Amino acid sequence: MRIEVKDLTHIYSEGMPFETVALQDVSFTVEPGTFVGLIGHTGSGKSTLIQHLNGLLKPMSGKVLADGVDVTEKSDISRSLRRKIGLVFQYPEYQLFEETVLKDVCFGPKNLGLSQEICEERAMHALRLVGLDAEDVRDRSPFGLSGGEKRRVAIAGVLAMDPEVLILDEPTAGLDPKGHNDILNMIQSIRQARDLTIILVSHNMDDVARLADRVLVMENGTLVMEGPPRSIFIREEQLRQLGLSLPSATVLMQLLAGKGYPVRTDVLTAAEAEEEIIRVFG
Repeated sequence: MRIEVKDLTHIYSEGMPFETVALQDVSFTVEPGTFVGLIGHTGSGKSTLIQHLNGLLKPMSGKVLADGVDVTEKSDISRSLRRKIGLVFQYPEYQLFEETVLKDVCFGPKNLGLSQEICEERAMHALRLVGLDAEDVRDRSPFGLSGGEKRRVAIAGVLAMDPEVLILDEPTAGLDPKGHNDILNMIQSIRQARDLTIILVSHNMDDVARLADRVLVMENGTLVMEGPPRSIFIREEQLRQLGLSLPSATVLMQLLAGKGYPVRTDVLTAAEAEEEIIRVFG
């Protein structure tokens, strides 16, 4: 599914004393199968933006098109396309509510009018896709699971809707390092299994540098940078002015270069840093 955002503007409390321009003339395109990293400091407009992508918020002006169709249109085709854009909010485990894991994951497909058999097939497949033992957890209460397991169940509930686009808002927030890495590995596995378009909102530059094909940078409701990760993270001074950091591998290479070692400073990931260190130091 191709997502086109055209001149998107959104204002909270328009005409009121506390009027806030959350988005202003934002435009970009996400091609099918792309992994997009969306970054920006708190309050830059990231969460408002992603809620427009599947029609949860309606723009004051501009459009969001899914395969050429306005997602805010009141039509059967628009409604069908919105269902293909899955949004996982930050701390999605707080939205679990059913008495068993299976019932919770079945909730979305059931609302699509699918039969109980198909709902359960989708739910079991989604649970396996997020790395859980579906047979083991299906009849357990979601509230008895660990934090990481709850988050996987919540993500499975979105995947059971069979989306073509998966939007993840800080999916590793609040997790320990192992849980963080497990969720990221899960996301990569899902992408390989489903060939999804993924939009990842994150404050972790290492994650974005490692996973994303393209990076969007937001500041004060506007899109200030867009491009492949390497073209974004070489703009150190501009990023620092926006309150954003560089990937830790890039910082390490810059420190080594500052000490006179002939290393590349456009390295983004730990794997690239390892290769460069071996190249230079043997």
